[in-house]
Amino acid sequence: MTSLRSRLGTGLVLSLILMMGLLWILAVISVQQLMEAQLLTRLAHDGENLLGGLEPERGGTFSLDARRVQGIYQQPYSGHYFVITVGQQSLRSRSLWDATLPPTRVAVGETRVTRVTGPRQQPLLVWARGYRKQGRTVRIQVAEDLTHVQAGIRTLRGNLLLGSVVMVLLLWLVQRFLIHRSLDSVSVAAKEVARLEQGEIRSLPEQVPDEIRPLVQAINHLLRRQQQRMQRYRESLGNLAHAIKTPLTLLQQLARDETHGIDAPAREELLRYSTQISDLIDTALRRARLAGSSVGTRRFDVRQDLPVLVDTLQRLYRDKAIEFRQGINGVTTLPLEQQDGMELLGNLLDNAWKWARSRIRLDILKDEDGGIRISIEDDGPGVNASERKELARRGHRHDENRPGHGIGLSIVKGLVEELGGETGFTNSDLLGGLRVVIRLSSAAE
Repeated sequence: MTSLRSRLGTGLVLSLILMMGLLWILAVISVQQLMEAQLLTRLAHDGENLLGGLEPERGGTFSLDARRVQGIYQQPYSGHYFVITVGQQSLRSRSLWDATLPPTRVAVGETRVTRVTGPRQQPLLVWARGYRKQGRTVRIQVAEDLTHVQAGIRTLRGNLLLGSVVMVLLLWLVQRFLIHRSLDSVSVAAKEVARLEQGEIRSLPEQVPDEIRPLVQAINHLLRRQQQRMQRYRESLGNLAHAIKTPLTLLQQLARDETHGIDAPAREELLRYSTQISDLIDTALRRARLAGSSVGTRRFDVRQDLPVLVDTLQRLYRDKAIEFRQGINGVTTLPLEQQDGMELLGNLLDNAWKWARSRIRLDILKDEDGGIRISIEDDGPGVNASERKELARRGHRHDENRPGHGIGLSIVKGLVEELGGETGFTNSDLLGGLRVVIRLSSAAE
């Protein structure tokens, strides 16, 4: 789809061209009519002056008082001409020389304006009027060369066209600037969305133009609802785990009590399954606890959030002396929300702490294509090649008698797939235990 700037700019240019074109046409027509009106006024004045200079002679003829004839009419082919017709008598200006004007039939009191070709093929504007003088019908034609007028109109037309083009260009530049200034708020909103994605802010600022404020408010409302749902979901998981923990503890006590008449194999079976359920609940509680310190939608900050996560795990597994080392190379934030980062790294590190004997290593590196590579390895017993494909399958347990990799790594794999990343399982060449490698693209959200 064409950009809003392009659509507004194109519409503006077309509107300006149409508007200036109409103004140009109106201006040219108006100036031409004004100039012709001035010419006709002057020709009419000259015609009235010639009428006043007609003097009757004996024999029914008329003569023209030379004092009433302007000098321009005396110069040959000057472009100013007149013809006075009284019956069969015709009085012509010296400027016509041997030529004459085509006759124009007009009644007494009638005025006509015509255009004819002059003695030298020049365009003439002719004013003609019929009079009654001394009982005789007098027809006066006064003409003026339009060559200089048309040349002036052509010059004016060119100047107006040039001025119109300059005005269109200037108005377009001004409007372009105003459009860019007006749409800067949209660019600012886009930058704020990017900051929101990076976790630098928790909502979009609503100090925006009225046209986009409803959109910003709708986005903020959606964000609040999403955060509330996520918080309720995590709290519900924790509450459910706590609610099940109490009756499950009673079941374990019942399985250990020999006074209730339950045979030993049944008690062992009951104790084994209740212990497995208890371990799963403990895992869920740890995840809720790990994610509980995560509030908001900002990005996972390696320098700020990872130490909190490691400290929480060290307190949860205080009975194990784990040497934790990390290698962070050029990475400050992960391309995922803080809550997702807590859940992802929390499950991976929890799994490593559970199986490690004494050492865990975490590496976070940036790939050449801008993606993030996360590697977590421990010095635990590791996993056979035949069992690695089953690790991320939900519910699979590496060791039926001990809380295994299954649930946590299944959650990790599902989260990574949602983020468009990849998960790999190998044995660690450095520590000898399981090595989990996560690759996240830079576009992961």
